[in-house]
Amino acid sequence: MKYFKFTQISAETGISWAIAQPISGPSYPDLSGLELSTAIQLAHSPIYYLGMVADNVVADPDNYTFQLTAAEYAQELKQHVMYQLDKEKDSIYQEEYNFRSSIFSKYHDTASTAGIYKYEQAKALVADATAAAPDVRAEATARGVEPGVLATRIIANHEDFRTKEAKIAGIRGKMLDRMSAYVFDLENADASYTEFLTEEVIGTVTRNVMEDGNMVERAVDIKVRKYQLSLGARFQHG
Repeated sequence: MKYFKFTQISAETGISWAIAQPISGPSYPDLSGLELSTAIQLAHSPIYYLGMVADNVVADPDNYTFQLTAAEYAQELKQHVMYQLDKEKDSIYQEEYNFRSSIFSKYHDTASTAGIYKYEQAKALVADATAAAPDVRAEATARGVEPGVLATRIIANHEDFRTKEAKIAGIRGKMLDRMSAYVFDLENADASYTEFLTEEVIGTVTRNVMEDGNMVERAVDIKVRKYQLSLGARFQHG
């Protein structure tokens, strides 16, 4: 088998899309042995594909169909992977920001700031019913509840907030560390590529599935890509 790098062609003319606007298509060059299901569209250069072809196939550079050495193939595959990995790393903090906004959207920045000192006052009030806790007492009066009752709610809400915040930060940090530690081995390109595409089970969920004509409940694995943040899924199921 040979390593090939190629473009799509016009189905009618057979000319590469890199040369002329297609009259019809898209189609792939007739390359014996090529399995389209395993062909890889290069993320860093989307007009090109990588694939394995039969030994008797002859390259046609004039029509953007190139034979690659094993080293050239490995380098192209590395660029394909690292381009995606770098984009994923670049998007991590934006994904985290968006997820935090969805989780904590009911909290205005001023409420979050006030929550810090009200939490301390609430703890003091729960520990000693005579504690000053002026802000907690003022809010309790405005709300029409006992200061001790409100203090207990403030503590519970604040600790829930902190638990969620810590989990989000922990997931993001873990995934960023994992992506930063990834190494593409040019001497074992296919294994490195397979590793990059690996999925991992982060939890299970019970779903109704059809078996032998009957609807039954089964535990189904929740899977995500190993080198993608997928913050919502990891937060919910991790």
